[in-house]
Amino acid sequence: MAVLDMIEALQSEPVPVPAPSPTSPVSPIPTVIPGGTPILQEIHDAGKRTLWVVTVLMALSSVVFYILAGRSPVPKRVFHTLVSLSTTISFLIYLALATGEGITWKHDLIRHTHKHVPDTSTDWYRQVLWLRYVNWFLTDPLTLINLSLLSGLPGAHLLVAVAADFAMLGSGLLGTYAGHTARRWVWFTISALAYLTVVYQVGVNGRKAARRKDVQTKRFFGAISGVALLVKALYPIALAAGALALKVNVDSESIIFAVYDIIQQGILGYWLLIAHDRSPGVALYVDGFWSNGLGNEGTIRVGDEEGA
Repeated sequence: MAVLDMIEALQSEPVPVPAPSPTSPVSPIPTVIPGGTPILQEIHDAGKRTLWVVTVLMALSSVVFYILAGRSPVPKRVFHTLVSLSTTISFLIYLALATGEGITWKHDLIRHTHKHVPDTSTDWYRQVLWLRYVNWFLTDPLTLINLSLLSGLPGAHLLVAVAADFAMLGSGLLGTYAGHTARRWVWFTISALAYLTVVYQVGVNGRKAARRKDVQTKRFFGAISGVALLVKALYPIALAAGALALKVNVDSESIIFAVYDIIQQGILGYWLLIAHDRSPGVALYVDGFWSNGLGNEGTIRVGDEEGA
């Protein structure tokens, strides 16, 4: 009987159900502020000092080249003139850059995708020393002309090399201002292909033309053209890492391009002129209009009476 009474008591009492416990609070959601502080990439003391150093070096080199040109007879002064013009142009451009001219800003809007919060974006402002492109548009053809005269490269190949160099520089500048989009890499691809075209015209066709020269000239052209083309590769590398990918700051970019200009216009110029003065095979002798101007025959006469 006691067992039956216990069973009836259990059936009559409600079964205890554990009450739901409050859930733990959600972990703090990271605060994301759309459109944060803009990032500025501008030139600082290291880059500014680099510009002044190159300015002084180009000025001194120009003076030295003009002195060497004055000591050389006019028919053998072609290389001297081209090298002097190159460093003089660079001196003027770097002087302008060092004093704050020829510099502008470009704006890139970089978007960031988040999984659980709204997407954000960051404004990047980077200084572009656009005046250095004017320098390259004027001085690169002078360097290519020097290499062509040294190797005997035909004018048709020289024209293609100069046009490809312009395409390399122009597409790089367009890619710089294309924004943080895929278009900038399209322009970079064009620039890289144009650089390879310059390498082919100077490195391949130039070496073929130099085979007709003596052994000394052929070896010298192979060495100086190899250095020139290798140094020229700094341009697409610095362009991709700097203005396009925003991974290299303006100071580092300025140092890389300073090395580029010092070697292309300064060191190669000294190398060429020293070899020109010491090696008879490298020496270039240009007569005719370069040395003597136009002769009397075939010139236009003003003031002569008809039939006199």
